[in-house]
Amino acid sequence: MRKLIVVLVVILGIAWTSSSFAWGDSGHRTVCEIAWRNLTPVARAEVTRLLAAHPVIPVAAPKNLEFGFACTYPDNVVQGGPLRRGGEHFVNYARTMVAVTAQSGCGTGTECVVTAIAADFGRLRNTSLPDKDRAEALIYLGHWLGDIHQPLHDSFADDQGGNFVNSQGLCTRSLHSTWDTCIIRARVYGDIQEPTIAAVQSVAATWSASVTDTQRAEWLSTMPWQWSAESYAITTRPGVGYCVMVSAACLYSATQPTFLQNHPQRNVNVDAAYMNMAMPIIRDRITRAGIRLAHYLNLALDPAYHG
Repeated sequence: MRKLIVVLVVILGIAWTSSSFAWGDSGHRTVCEIAWRNLTPVARAEVTRLLAAHPVIPVAAPKNLEFGFACTYPDNVVQGGPLRRGGEHFVNYARTMVAVTAQSGCGTGTECVVTAIAADFGRLRNTSLPDKDRAEALIYLGHWLGDIHQPLHDSFADDQGGNFVNSQGLCTRSLHSTWDTCIIRARVYGDIQEPTIAAVQSVAATWSASVTDTQRAEWLSTMPWQWSAESYAITTRPGVGYCVMVSAACLYSATQPTFLQNHPQRNVNVDAAYMNMAMPIIRDRITRAGIRLAHYLNLALDPAYHG
C-alpha cells in the first residue's frame, strides 16, 4: 500500500506539471499591467523593444506585443515558440512542512517557480545574450511573478494544488480554479473571460495607486522564497479550505493524509462570505506581484535604477 501511495503521488505530481494555471489570463494581465505602470522610462522602452525581438511569439500571436498579453504566453504557447515549462509554474512542498524557509528550495521537486524566477531574471539582465533569449526570459519572468503569488501554486503535489478539491456554490469547478479565475472574474471583471485592455488598465491603475510607500518598501525588501512563504501561509489557513490541519501537518482530510485517485474528493463551499474573505487576499497578491515584477524589470533593464 505504501508503494502504491508513492507511485500515485509521483503520477499526480507529473499531472500537476501539465495542468496548472495561475490567475487565468485576466489575473496575469493585471499583474503585468501594474508592473508596466511602475517601470522607469528606460525599462519600459526596453520591454517594448524586447517584446518585438522574438522571431516567433509576436508573429504567431501579435497581441503579445503588449506586455499584459505577453505575460500570459507561458499558459498559451504557440507552435515553434518556447515550451510551457510545466514544472516551473509552481512549487510543491511536503504536507508536514510548517512554513517555507530559505532552505526549502523547490520542496519535493528539482525545479519550481522559485528557481525559474532566478534563472530568467539572470537571463534577462545578461546583455551578452541574444535578444531572442532575453525576450523569452522577459515574458516568462512576468508570468512567474504571477504564479508564485497565487497561493495554491505553493502547495502539494498529490491534489495538484487544489485541482482535486471540489468547489461548489458560486464557483463550481475546483478550489484551484476558484482562486485562479472564478473570484477575480466575479468580483473584478464582471464574469468576462477576456476583459478589455481598458478594463484591465483601469483595475491596474487603481490597485497600483493604492500602494503606500511603506508597503512598497516592505514588499521590495524580500526574496522569491519569501514570496512563496507568504503564499504557502495563505494556502494552509483553515479558512481557505485547502487542507485540514492535524497536529503540524496540512492533510487532504482528517481521514485521508493525501489525495488518492478513485477516493472521494472533498468539497469547499464558495459562497459570498468565502468570496469576501478571498478577494482582499487576491487583490493583495496580484498587487504585490506587479510591484515586485516592476522592481525586477527595472533592475534588469535600467542601469540607472537602484531600487
